[in-house]
Amino acid sequence: MKRTLHVEVHPFVDAAEALAGRNVKALGVAPDNTVWWLADAGGEGDEVLHFADGWDTWERFTLPRGAPDFHYVQPLPDGEVLLVNGRCRYHSETGYERNAHVYSPEGTLLRELTLGDGIEDVQTTSDGQVWVSYFDEGVIGSLTRGGDGSRSPVGAEGLERFDALGQRQESGVQMALGLGQSILECYALNVASERETWFYSYTDFPLVRMRPGEPSTVWSSPVNGARAIAVSDTHVLFGGCYDDKALLQLYRLYYRGEQRLAPLTRVVLTDETGRAWQPSWLKGRGPWLHGAEGTRHFRVSMEELLALAGAT
Repeated sequence: MKRTLHVEVHPFVDAAEALAGRNVKALGVAPDNTVWWLADAGGEGDEVLHFADGWDTWERFTLPRGAPDFHYVQPLPDGEVLLVNGRCRYHSETGYERNAHVYSPEGTLLRELTLGDGIEDVQTTSDGQVWVSYFDEGVIGSLTRGGDGSRSPVGAEGLERFDALGQRQESGVQMALGLGQSILECYALNVASERETWFYSYTDFPLVRMRPGEPSTVWSSPVNGARAIAVSDTHVLFGGCYDDKALLQLYRLYYRGEQRLAPLTRVVLTDETGRAWQPSWLKGRGPWLHGAEGTRHFRVSMEELLALAGAT
């Protein structure tokens, strides 16, 4: 890929004041592209923070003392908030650990769910679907197999869909991948809407689009090891690869009338000082790519990138 596109992207929000020096335990992007943080509150209960365009202050609530550690934060309908721990065990005496908690907007625990072990990502939809992707220990690991190893892991398919009560729903993953294909590790997930989900997985790194009631679309990908994808109807932006975690690569989904990934340009995002962003965290939500570097959070849309790239 020879072309490089430089794009100035200002911070969407700097959470330094809101965090007040505390550690970030989880960071999530909602279906409406607002951002959620879970911050360590020391001796007090951890705090959930929410920020949207045009807000002068953060929405926030404190978790009860003694709440478990969580690695993922996502909103659910009616103001509920889902917090998820990425690890889960099966105990013969008590069954599966409930590694996901749902809280009210005031911080009251409403219910506990089991979403499986080895969780790579969690993304919800505005109507309460919960998509959960898994890394290899969640797909083939032993923690949720039971003492005799007889149980299939909760995340055996690599990508699962649940409702807001934690009940497993048909995901469509096996039908999307085709006979004999499977996910060993779901590297990147993008739940674009209630009716469109994309994923990118190990070992062959196919890029897959699923829409209910329609045949899935699968692209063979030349990119290995990306950790985020932002998508449009015509293009995909891969975030990261094995050799460079901050590398952004923009590809066409169709080229010369064929369904084939074709390179368009590398993308370098710079802040208001002209310095290249070096995000430690990237996430795709529909046509938006979000990133975080320290306490600063940015986002950029595919529409903006394609206009600047002169894509056709």
